Amino acid sequence: MASTATIDFDSREITFEAFEGIFKLDKTFVGTGNYLGLAYFWAHEYRHYLRDCTMAKRRTVHKKWLQAGLDLTGISDQHLNIIKHVLDGVTLPTGITVRKEG
Repeated sequence: MASTATIDFDSREITFEAFEGIFKLDKTFVGTGNYLGLAYFWAHEYRHYLRDCTMAKRRTVHKKWLQAGLDLTGISDQHLNIIKHVLDGVTLPTGITVRKEG
């Protein structure tokens, strides 16, 4: 049975030490189906898209890149198209709203 428990990582519900431990664990999950959406896995090129989006959106991008056989640290039109598809309609902190191609 899947758990429905949630932790708000942006609140005071979790200590810094606990967050740091989970973050380090998530780094070991990059490239696997266990990725939680906390650790960074993308190229510097995509930082403005992925660093401030939700964990769920990061997990989706991660999963789609893996399914497409893409290098998680790579840069390509295919990488960006997947990001734009997943983040379609999301307004970034820069004020730009992401729109998918076509």
